[in-house]
Amino acid sequence: MIGLVWALEAILLGCLLVWRFSDLPAIRPAWARLLLIFGAGAAGGIGLVSYLFFFFGVLLGLPVAAMVLELALLAWAAFEVYRRQVPAVPSSGASGRPLLFRVAGGSLFLALVLAASAAWTGWDANPQGNWDAWAIWNLRARFLAAPAGLAWRAWSPVLGATTHAEYPLLLSSFIARCWAFGHSFATLVPAATGAIFFLALIALAAGTIAVLRGPTLGLLAALVLTSTPSLLHEIPAQYADVPLACYIAGAIAFALLRRPALAGIFAGFAAWTKDEGLLFLVVFLAAAAVFRRREALAAIAGALPAAAILTFFKLWLARGNGSLLSTSLPGAARRIFDMGRYGTVTAAFGRGFLDMAQGWYHPILPLIVLAAALRFDRERRREAAFSGAIGATLLLGYFGVYILTQNDLVWQLQTSLDRLLVQVWPVLVLTAFIALRMPETAMAAEPAPVQKVSRKAARKARR
Repeated sequence: MIGLVWALEAILLGCLLVWRFSDLPAIRPAWARLLLIFGAGAAGGIGLVSYLFFFFGVLLGLPVAAMVLELALLAWAAFEVYRRQVPAVPSSGASGRPLLFRVAGGSLFLALVLAASAAWTGWDANPQGNWDAWAIWNLRARFLAAPAGLAWRAWSPVLGATTHAEYPLLLSSFIARCWAFGHSFATLVPAATGAIFFLALIALAAGTIAVLRGPTLGLLAALVLTSTPSLLHEIPAQYADVPLACYIAGAIAFALLRRPALAGIFAGFAAWTKDEGLLFLVVFLAAAAVFRRREALAAIAGALPAAAILTFFKLWLARGNGSLLSTSLPGAARRIFDMGRYGTVTAAFGRGFLDMAQGWYHPILPLIVLAAALRFDRERRREAAFSGAIGATLLLGYFGVYILTQNDLVWQLQTSLDRLLVQVWPVLVLTAFIALRMPETAMAAEPAPVQKVSRKAARKARR
């Protein structure tokens, strides 16, 4: 239980730093502002403390120093927030909420309750998480939380390829920190971590769309994500895919909100979470250079700390471990020109997209209904192109890795594709909602109904 307290402390630290050192407190509406601060603070706080614990607790063998530094940062951030006078944001003056807003809010609340119930059922049935949770992420966290001299086993080649010792350590470092500070290997910590990232993802999506496209669409975007069966399935699994999806969506969200430094920080966190995050970092910075040239340098500056620590880890600590891509280079030319592989991967992508459903419900259905009812806003094409280009490029990158892999292709697709789609799905949802017209605008644009006039009344009018 003490480990969970330290997880909450990381969230509080992140929220205080975001409140003090970003301009998010100036955003309105107020509830969207609070969601963005929570989403950025929760995910950002976890990323920050993972850096501190990895450097002080793992590399230097001084976990107490990491704890003291965190508490000092927390006290300083709290003092700065107390000292800073944030000007009140004027109200929009609206006297009430539209019916659709209230329905969307109630539906979202119900969906969150059902999601929490489903996640709790999964944790109760399998508290250790699925295979990769205890064989990769939580196993490495145990090594990192162990006394000095054992942490190196978290990236030792002796672990073998099945444990992916070359994977970045954001998630494992955070869980190890909570275990080390709490002096307990409680299974509640990794389970709660997945839930925190899921809630942060929902908060970031809802807040971003509410600010850019209106409160109603913000709630509907959160509702679509909350009711995505494949995304909910990954919460109790305790894998790194939900955290990665959160950081990817957060980076794009803050880029759309014109907060490039914060977007770069989140892109860096994505790279420090999983190897797919490194691909996202490259794609994101390239997209920023094309669509956000004036903000690209700020995004690069935000990503630099993660790039530095990841470079050190990959080239120095884990240099004896080959990644999936590097081990697939021998014989790659033969696999590239094997046309049968393209058909197999394409069919698997199609099945994977269909398998995101649960029974008759597929999360694409509400997007289709909203697109038909509201249609798209042409003035938002560039923003939608920015987000959509990143999502499409990520999918193409994943497709290419499947073509190149030397592992059994069918096995590789069956064991990983569903999780890769979960990583990209929030990006596609953000893209769709950015492109939609606001319900208020769509209703105002509808032509007024034409009233039928009888011939007799028309003759009287002409007289």
